[in-house]
Amino acid sequence: MESKYVKAEHPIILVDGISLDKIIDEQYPDRFFLGLIPTIVDWMILRKEAYLVQRRFNTSQGIHILPILMCPDDCDLACTLIVAEVEVSEKLVKWKRIGVDTSRYDESCVYEEYIGTEVEWLDKIPELIFSKEDYEQLNIIYTLNEIQDE
Repeated sequence: MESKYVKAEHPIILVDGISLDKIIDEQYPDRFFLGLIPTIVDWMILRKEAYLVQRRFNTSQGIHILPILMCPDDCDLACTLIVAEVEVSEKLVKWKRIGVDTSRYDESCVYEEYIGTEVEWLDKIPELIFSKEDYEQLNIIYTLNEIQDE
């Protein structure tokens, strides 16, 4: 589908047929969330960020923070970034909370570890529950091998 700012077709995360950016924007209309695009697109600028998203997406244990929506201007994780607190079980994937990543990277951080260390949780967004089968439809477009080889 297309989105508010990206007129080229790209993946969109739909929840009950409504785009996730629209769902969030309807609850927080003054925050400019409409038009954010999924981090699962294949045009992320930095390959280490694409690798981080894919690795966290494919994590099958415990609770972790997954970048899910980003600003379409730069297609990276440094601008507006929406994250989900993800809990994976045998049959379900729960996005327990959704929020805005407010973490700031500096030279003392290990790059991959700072994403999700500070989050402003968006309390008006309910927990989202996906079957494993539906969740896997969000799968990343490129493989880890392609990312590591570039």
